[in-house]
Amino acid sequence: MSDLARQLFGADAPPKRLALIVDLDDTVCTSFACPLRAALDVLARLHRQKVEVHYVTARTDVSRRGTEDFLAEYRLPGYRNVHYCPNWKSPRRHKAEAHATLAREYRVIASIGDTDEEEGEAARLAGVPFVLVDRDNPSTAWAALADLILAAEGFIVEESS
Repeated sequence: MSDLARQLFGADAPPKRLALIVDLDDTVCTSFACPLRAALDVLARLHRQKVEVHYVTARTDVSRRGTEDFLAEYRLPGYRNVHYCPNWKSPRRHKAEAHATLAREYRVIASIGDTDEEEGEAARLAGVPFVLVDRDNPSTAWAALADLILAAEGFIVEESS
């Protein structure tokens, strides 16, 4: 909850919305736009009314069109929530700042990514659980993330029909 909401509402402030922080490259896709099936399966099952997906990526604004096309093609949630890295900022700093901001605004279930030095560190600094993707076996991390989502209070992952 924001400081303003806390000041305005006090103890009656509405609860924070649930969110998930997701890296893109080598987490959701490889070779810029080749999707990882395990990631698509988990993300496609999210109940969009209860969780917001935020993609925090080292991609710069130059990649916006290709990124948006990829997210739309695979109907991934959160297509409006892509946090691109400014050209003047290091990916590590960008990810740390984005994780911190999202952790203040949302109840972040977890962050998932393929590098402990960037996403893992950013998540730890923000107090967010982190799931590390093994590039050789990404399905294990996505299964662990699905378990974290299911464990979140009041949240249901819809079964594919």
